[in-house]
Amino acid sequence: MPPAPSRRLSRRGPGIVNPSLEAASAALDALGHPEQAYPSILVLGTNGKGSTAAMLSAVLEAHGAAAGLYTSPHLVRVEERIRIRSRDVDPEALDAALTRLDSFPDLSYFETLTVAALDLFARRGVAIAVLEAGMGGRWDATRLAGPAVAGLTNVGTDHARWLGPDRESIAAEKGAALASVPTAVLGPQVDPAVVPALGAPGAIPAAGLVAFRSVDGETVEADWGDGPVTLRCPLPGRHQHANLHLALALHAAAALAGIAPSPETDAVRDGLARTRWPGRFDTVTVDGRTVLLDGAHNAEAAAALATALAGLGVRPSLIFSCLDDKPAAAMIETLRPVVGRIVLVELDDPRAMPMASLREAAPDAVIAPDLPSALELAGDPAAAAGSLRLVGAILEYAGCGTP
Repeated sequence: MPPAPSRRLSRRGPGIVNPSLEAASAALDALGHPEQAYPSILVLGTNGKGSTAAMLSAVLEAHGAAAGLYTSPHLVRVEERIRIRSRDVDPEALDAALTRLDSFPDLSYFETLTVAALDLFARRGVAIAVLEAGMGGRWDATRLAGPAVAGLTNVGTDHARWLGPDRESIAAEKGAALASVPTAVLGPQVDPAVVPALGAPGAIPAAGLVAFRSVDGETVEADWGDGPVTLRCPLPGRHQHANLHLALALHAAAALAGIAPSPETDAVRDGLARTRWPGRFDTVTVDGRTVLLDGAHNAEAAAALATALAGLGVRPSLIFSCLDDKPAAAMIETLRPVVGRIVLVELDDPRAMPMASLREAAPDAVIAPDLPSALELAGDPAAAAGSLRLVGAILEYAGCGTP
């Protein structure tokens, strides 16, 4: 039987998108506005939000700030989404927070967890919260925290069904949240072409807060005003350098706003060394095989993964699955030049792309009836991508959990 929080949340409909802030706002009002008990930093964007938030939270903790971290989705356990002082919330505390929201049945799955996180952060006395936005921004419940600082990683084409048919429309949805905060920061991957659509003319480029350059695949040089320092990016893949740059810039902006300690080199290094964010270009051993896990779940993320795989010097087999709103064919074609055999497996999820559609996306792929078969067919080494739900399913099958 699933833990109590999962059972309670199952009634909320994980795939429901609610284009309104009224229900979540009413719930926060009934709880006495816990989100006002601490300052917060919001991370928006298409890709890299969670990585940026995880690095930022760890760095703030290393500076002595009791930080809360809210992210989505989870890989194995829903408690992963809410961290307090670098520890996942315990199931009993989360269940109590969810119980307090039983009188608000109209809250969606995401809204329920967002309100629960904001409530738990207040009850546990966090000094600052780092929040990863869900989808878009205009109607995202994380906006209700009233963040003092917000950052944008990039604007891609994901979730077009809900956010709009082109990048300008999607940028406007994300920009609605970005423009509402006192200090907005643009990550280095934000395309200048979409900046006008954001509607946030006062947004500061990350380079205006922290000078930054990549030294090699793992090392960067950053300068937030005290002179250049060399840092090791804690997450593999050169694409993570942009997320690290934004995380450092958001820390600098929060310090200037008076809501976070000023950056100190030793603490920054310590925080980065402590960062954990599994399932992103992350290697595990499953049934004696090496499997590289990456949550690449849209066209832009697939391109970043392809670049990273090209630098490995080997062509792993690809285990692929995704949700039904993803451009599966385009993602597979992007990855095809850097992988060997392609193995398709259907996710155990109400929003999973059915096998018939996966077959259309890759007619030459091998079909696996279940995850153990997919791992067997893929051989060693293998890479698994297309959805964080696939990553989570492999971690759960392997008994790896999410340390």
